[in-house]
Amino acid sequence: MHRKRPISLLGNILPKIIQGMQKDARPSLEEVQQIWEGVAGLEAAQHSWPRRLTGRRLTVEVENSGWMYTLNLKKQALLQGLVEQLGADRLEGLLFRIGEKKDA
Repeated sequence: MHRKRPISLLGNILPKIIQGMQKDARPSLEEVQQIWEGVAGLEAAQHSWPRRLTGRRLTVEVENSGWMYTLNLKKQALLQGLVEQLGADRLEGLLFRIGEKKDA
């Protein structure tokens, strides 16, 4: 057989393969938590905490019903901001529930 393409060294193509895999991977909760303050704003981020990724839906715990109401009013804008940072293929939904801040 006649080879039409030159042989590529594994070291030259492996970084591109790994980068592509990382881009398609589900975002880590730590990655989402770092983005959350910028998207939600400092005050809202002090009263809400990204907790769980289930599929492509993010669950955010909030301090009380007042914050749940406030964040639900901004839900579409918050989701859009997260999608812009993470990608639509990685996040598509946002759910708020009342919870408690857990000390790290």
